Amino acid sequence: MFLTRQFARTILVLLVFANLQANGCSKSSSSANDVVLTCESDPKPPRVGKNDFIITLTGSGGQHIAGARVQIEGDMSHAGMSPIFGETREVAAGVYRGTLDLNMRGDWTVLVHVILMGGQTFDREIKFQNVQAT
Repeated sequence: MFLTRQFARTILVLLVFANLQANGCSKSSSSANDVVLTCESDPKPPRVGKNDFIITLTGSGGQHIAGARVQIEGDMSHAGMSPIFGETREVAAGVYRGTLDLNMRGDWTVLVHVILMGGQTFDREIKFQNVQAT
C-alpha cells in the first residue's frame, strides 16, 4: 500500500513538472494568483472518517472557474504518516467535490492541487486542527 501511494505521488509530481515544462514559455491571460479558492467540509468541522470537501474556484471578478482538475491530499501534522489522496469531480461550474478518509484524530492539512484548463497549476493548503471522532 505504501508503494502504491508513493507511486501515485511520484506520478503526480512528474505530471505537474511535465505540465510546467510544456507551458513554461506560453503566455496566459490569467494567473493562478487571480484565483480565489474556498474549501468547506461536510461534516463541518471535519471528523475522523469519510469527509466531503467542497472546493470552489472563482476569478478575481467573482466568476466561477470551470473545467479544472482538482486533487485533494490529506496529511497529518506528525512524521510517519502516509498521505491520503482523493480526486474531485465538478458538481457545478467552478465547484468541485471530493472525499478524504481522515483515519485518525489530530491535526490535518488538506493540500488542494489545481490544474486550470489553460495549464496553470497551483497548490493551496488548508489546516484543520484537532479533528475528533464522531
